[in-house]
Amino acid sequence: MFKFSVPISNPQESFEKAKNAIKEAGASMKGDCNAGSFSGSGLEGSYVFENGSLNITISKKPFIAPESLIKSKVKDFFS
Repeated sequence: MFKFSVPISNPQESFEKAKNAIKEAGASMKGDCNAGSFSGSGLEGSYVFENGSLNITISKKPFIAPESLIKSKVKDFFS
């Protein structure tokens, strides 16, 4: 498990973008613009928008996927 944060100025806009991108990637997302979870391709995580940041917790990841790649892809979904 690992955690990281991304500065976000518009949680609703970021949520909508992520929801569409995650669906297009064949993964699933539950929640709203405040908090929720996502999963797909062996990856599971949760997110919370608070104080201008998106705080992400990755609870499960594929063994061969490095944290840096996961951080980059998840940031792309939300920003």
